[in-house]
Amino acid sequence: MNRKYDVIVLGAGAAGLMCAIAAGKRGRRVLVLERADRIGKKILISGGGRCNFTNLHTSPENFLSANPHFAKSALARYTPADFIGLVEKYRIPYHEKKLGQLFCDRAASDITAMLDQECRDAGVEIRCSSKVNEVRKNDQFTVQAEDANFAASRLVVATGGLSIAKIGATSFGYDLGRQFGLKIEPPRAALVPLTFSEEDRKR
Repeated sequence: MNRKYDVIVLGAGAAGLMCAIAAGKRGRRVLVLERADRIGKKILISGGGRCNFTNLHTSPENFLSANPHFAKSALARYTPADFIGLVEKYRIPYHEKKLGQLFCDRAASDITAMLDQECRDAGVEIRCSSKVNEVRKNDQFTVQAEDANFAASRLVVATGGLSIAKIGATSFGYDLGRQFGLKIEPPRAALVPLTFSEEDRKR
């Protein structure tokens, strides 16, 4: 028997949690499925463990897109000031490091705790350690996880990319997109750490 929801979000990272919060606040019954044992694993390591959660100078000009107007619309609907307001609501201390970059004074876990509480307040259900084996679509989406089956009329895939395999990043989102006939842009490396040997450094 499938447990029914209005929205199922795959992935409890920053994007998935913010989406779930927004849907929950609109009265939707929301389920978030996360394969890791906790939410926001990438958030926890960002900014050296302090989470660089936004930038004061974020503007549409900072983004590249096939549709140059997309960033204008997205940033007008939810601004850096909106997220800062949320951080201040939870009395999370923060500081500006440089060029408008804002970091937590204590730890990135302040941000994940805030997002977790926002989900609770919005009635969002989060299930961690829940690996998805299969997704089907008929009149609704059916998600088969290892521990149970779930159904919803809306499915959000927020599983992230392949950036940090050590914390569990996989190609699941790409594979699911291909399954449903979506065009996948060939992924390419962006922010990549480089490791030099002693011999390289002497050159």
